[in-house]
Amino acid sequence: MSTALITGASSGIGEDIARQLAARGLNLILVARRKELLDKLADELAASHGITATTLACDLSDRQSVGTLFERVDACLAEHNDILTILVNNAGTGFWKPFAEQDLAGLQRDIDLNITALTTLSHAFVQRAHKHGQRSYLMNVASLAGILPTPGYAVYSATKGYVRFFSEILDYELRGSAISVTAACPGVVLTPFLDQAGQNVKKQTGIMTSPEVAKMCVNAMYAGKVVYVPGWLNKIAIYTNLLPRRLRGWLLERSMLVSIEARPDASR
Repeated sequence: MSTALITGASSGIGEDIARQLAARGLNLILVARRKELLDKLADELAASHGITATTLACDLSDRQSVGTLFERVDACLAEHNDILTILVNNAGTGFWKPFAEQDLAGLQRDIDLNITALTTLSHAFVQRAHKHGQRSYLMNVASLAGILPTPGYAVYSATKGYVRFFSEILDYELRGSAISVTAACPGVVLTPFLDQAGQNVKKQTGIMTSPEVAKMCVNAMYAGKVVYVPGWLNKIAIYTNLLPRRLRGWLLERSMLVSIEARPDASR
């Protein structure tokens, strides 16, 4: 039976992608740091959809843990006589703050999670998919910030730009194979990521919910879309790349500030 591996599955978009794939009948391997949340989700999805849901607690910002994760995944697959046909690299982090004011160690963790872990897991997945030869899908969750360089998110935006370009190139290299690659590039989504990043975002036009984004991105993955931006306002926003660089930066910075509710630690 086919199995999907989802990182960052304990909340937000990762959790809702797990719900989407469970509803399609796939077995799941759920990965995140917070095992208690993973276990709760796994129990719910197994009971609701009659699938097998396995949880693996892992800190994906730790290179050693990432390096051994697929050994644990392979053991799970062997136990259930499954093959891995979907990998969703959803785990990611970032902080909304001027670069010079951020902690360097924290920025390095962002890079390790957003780039190093994603690249390592993609490599392991593609090698296994080549071996079993079944139709397979790799979804890398990037961001609209990876298309539009966003002030206040210097490192996050740059890492998501890597994810976008890496996915495009990898999909091209895999042309003619049974593997397709999708870079999902959502804009602002109402998830716990915003609080962790230091943003308390207002609910306003253009800000999407996690369930709707997850559904759109899963559909785009199965349709073989290489770069996918959910939401018509986000699609329109891409055209600000045609503006002069400084004007574009000013507009993006203002759009971030306008969307933030007033609170002491949100001022710049």
